[in-house]
Amino acid sequence: MRGPALAATLAVGLALAGCATPADAPTSTQRSATTEVPVSQTPAQSTTTPTTPTPTPTRATPTERSEPSLVGDTANAWAFTPVDDPGAVVLEGSVTRQRAWSTSKVLVAAAFLEDVVDGDPTRLDEQQRAWVARALSESDMDSLLAMRRAISGDRGERMTAILRSVGDERTIAPADREGTMEWRVEDQVLFMAALARGEVVSPATSAYLIAAMQPVESQSWGLGGVGAAAVKGGWLTPTTETRQMGLLDGYAVAVISDAVGPAVLQSDGDDAHVEQLDRLAAMLAERLGAG
Repeated sequence: MRGPALAATLAVGLALAGCATPADAPTSTQRSATTEVPVSQTPAQSTTTPTTPTPTPTRATPTERSEPSLVGDTANAWAFTPVDDPGAVVLEGSVTRQRAWSTSKVLVAAAFLEDVVDGDPTRLDEQQRAWVARALSESDMDSLLAMRRAISGDRGERMTAILRSVGDERTIAPADREGTMEWRVEDQVLFMAALARGEVVSPATSAYLIAAMQPVESQSWGLGGVGAAAVKGGWLTPTTETRQMGLLDGYAVAVISDAVGPAVLQSDGDDAHVEQLDRLAAMLAERLGAG
């Protein structure tokens, strides 16, 4: 992964996380011959036919392979931005509904750390550490619910404030059922870039969350299969969106597919479009020059 900010953040995170569990005619070469007419016996009347210039041979140049793109795609979308330049977001493709599903667990965990331990993960007890680890690595719902219940006051306001602090002026987090909120890929990369720079709640919280975003083996598809340093996915049914957000080779990235391809039952009991997310992740890694 490139970028000093992300490297430093990861290093701190790994130290803090402790036992966190590791988403492309030929042109015909033409030649004309010169035809000569025999010369007559009378020199004054000697003639030859005009000579047609021989064309210069040309060689067909192989067409360069175009880079992977989702421009014009209405069933898939992705966004990416360099971690150190969040203003350079690239957005391609479009998906009408972009519900957060379990990607929102990262936001809940951030609000939990902010409220319960004032952004200092070293103050978490063993049970609280397990909640964060299981929610982000296994997408465990019970752990998510435990963190949510522990957040005081208006949870929606607290989570929305975190989003505003990283430049997301659109997403509104509800107090409950945050997985149903619309969280667009171009806004998710703002969150992930800020996480990589240590700007979500606190540097320690950001590093801790990144270290915890290591999917268990059964969920290590998509971005998890192309070398992403941190990944959190979201999915629900065979007819709804499957998505992931993460950090890949110095970029904050997010991908989403609108129920394209077969769905596979996950360890959390819901279904994800694994094959399509694998395809999108491989395309994106090629686009970014990773992998």
